[in-house]
Amino acid sequence: MVRDANKVKRVAFDKENIANNENFDNNIFSDEFSVQLHDNKIVIYRVRDSVAQVLPKSNHPLKVNVVAGISRRGTTSILVFENIMTSAFYINSILVSGLIPFINRVYPDTHRFQKDNDPKHTSSATKDLMKQHSINWWDNWPAESPDFNPIEMVWSMMKSRLSKKEPRTKEDLINGIKLFWREDMTITVCNNFIDHIFKVMPIAVVIGRRATGDLPKKIFPERSSGFHAVF
Repeated sequence: MVRDANKVKRVAFDKENIANNENFDNNIFSDEFSVQLHDNKIVIYRVRDSVAQVLPKSNHPLKVNVVAGISRRGTTSILVFENIMTSAFYINSILVSGLIPFINRVYPDTHRFQKDNDPKHTSSATKDLMKQHSINWWDNWPAESPDFNPIEMVWSMMKSRLSKKEPRTKEDLINGIKLFWREDMTITVCNNFIDHIFKVMPIAVVIGRRATGDLPKKIFPERSSGFHAVF
């Protein structure tokens, strides 16, 4: 559910991008995600009126966190970690060790970094570091808008791939994540996910500020190469 104040910001943000015919060529979309080894969601089929089978489940399922970014020129490195993210961790392990080298190598000409409004991402220390290293960030990204971030679909794809491999240990899980990032996340795949924004933003305007995740998938048109909306 999107709060009313953020609904207005979402529509204004969408209209601005549509009016500018934004193509997201220089954007780096980032996000964090948690991957759980055993989510305890198991479907059991049994004969009618038979005794239900009780299966043991882990009280402390293994979970790791990942953070990464995608762009039209490919992916950033992916960081897998278990500790709680702090502002210092975000600055040192993600921005300094990951994002800045990626920008220098892949986007030496121009870039725009997308991040959400998590306090760790908007702290004074984080902003000072980004200014110091000339990181150009998207400062009007609307809150409560994960449907605008194409990397959200990447996490869904990653979960699907991992579930098929059925990792049993932490090492299996981490190796599966890194293998997915290395082999599945090609430049073509990145661009296909980013192109999905061309579908989401116009519809978000037309439907009266609701989150597009509330809609049936059939409402989305086939893949497009730009914005086509009248409002």
